[in-house]
Amino acid sequence: MSALVWGVKASLLDYVRGRGGGTVELSGGATAIEGAVRFPGDARSFRGTVTLTAHGGMLRIVIADPALVEAPSGWLLEIADPDDPSERLPFATIAAFDGTRASGTALTEAGADLFFGPYSRGTPLDDPVVEAE
Repeated sequence: MSALVWGVKASLLDYVRGRGGGTVELSGGATAIEGAVRFPGDARSFRGTVTLTAHGGMLRIVIADPALVEAPSGWLLEIADPDDPSERLPFATIAAFDGTRASGTALTEAGADLFFGPYSRGTPLDDPVVEAE
């Protein structure tokens, strides 16, 4: 067993928490750990959900069941597609991954689309880390 520890985007989580009525909800096994979210799972596939809600529900982002997937151009961080959880959505690119630490994590076009405007493709995200249990 292992776990993905990922802060998603610290400034985003701070923004959501700082707004009246803004919440960061964890479910499905995801837990809070030192300013990040811990998703339990195995080597590259993890479970749990983070739901970010603010502005009376006008902002609602669901990040569920992340996975680290090797792609021809490097690595991807995929999540369950919020519109169809049986499908996978390429949420972020990862420039380098050594099996434990990722670096250069940035939103894909599909990931940026979930935010409806404030973030664009290439926006840096927190780098995830895979920890052994």
